[in-house]
Amino acid sequence: MNYSDKASSYYANVRHDLINLLNPEKRGLKVLEIGAAYGETLYYLKQQGIAAEAVGVDIFEDTENPQNYKPLDRFIFGNIEELDFPEFVGYFDIILLPDVLEHLIEPKKVLAKVYKYLAPDGEILVSMPNIRHYSAFKKIFLKGDFEYEESGLFDYTHMRFYCKKNMVALLEKSGFKVVYTESSIRNFKGRSVAKMVNSLTFGIFEEFFSLQYFLKAKKAGGAT
Repeated sequence: MNYSDKASSYYANVRHDLINLLNPEKRGLKVLEIGAAYGETLYYLKQQGIAAEAVGVDIFEDTENPQNYKPLDRFIFGNIEELDFPEFVGYFDIILLPDVLEHLIEPKKVLAKVYKYLAPDGEILVSMPNIRHYSAFKKIFLKGDFEYEESGLFDYTHMRFYCKKNMVALLEKSGFKVVYTESSIRNFKGRSVAKMVNSLTFGIFEEFFSLQYFLKAKKAGGAT
C-alpha cells in the first residue's frame, strides 16, 4: 500500500457525515481519530468546543505539504497495527475510525487497541464502505471486472470488504455493542434519484443503494 501516491484531496475534508452521530450536547471531550489525515475533522471539533483534547493518528505523513496539517494537541504518524499508546488506556471519550478498518490487515487487533484506549462510557464512531452497493454488482457480475481504483469501493489500498451485517459482526466480536447504524443514503441530506427510489420502495433495497454505513458503538455492557 502506498498512501503517498494519493491525491492531497483524498486527505482534506471534515467528516461531517460521521461526526453528525455525536450527541450535540456533549462538550469538552477527549477525542482520538485513527486515520486523521490532515486533522481537519479534529480541528473542527476543537473549534466547536466539542473536543477539549484532539489526538490524530495517520499512517502517512505528507512531508511535502506540512502547511496542510491542522494544529492538534498531538499528531502521531505510523501504522496503527504496529503502534501502541499505554499512556492512553481508558482515556478517550470518542474514538473516530473514518473509513479505516477496511484498510487494515488485522482489523480485530486494532479494535482491541481501540477498546483499550476508550473510556468505560466512551463511544466509537465508524464509517465503512458497503460492498453490497449495486455498483459493485454491476462491476463484478455484469462486467466481470475487479480492477482497483484510486478511491471508492475498489480503492487500491482496501484490504477487506464488508456488507452491513459484517460490519456489525466485526465490532460486536471485538467487544463492542453497536447502538446505532445509518446508511449513507439516509445520512445524505440532499436529493438523489437513489434516495427517491429507496423511499418509494420503503427501504427494501437500501443496502444496494448505500455506498457506506456509519456505526456508533460502546463497550459491550456499557450505558446506551
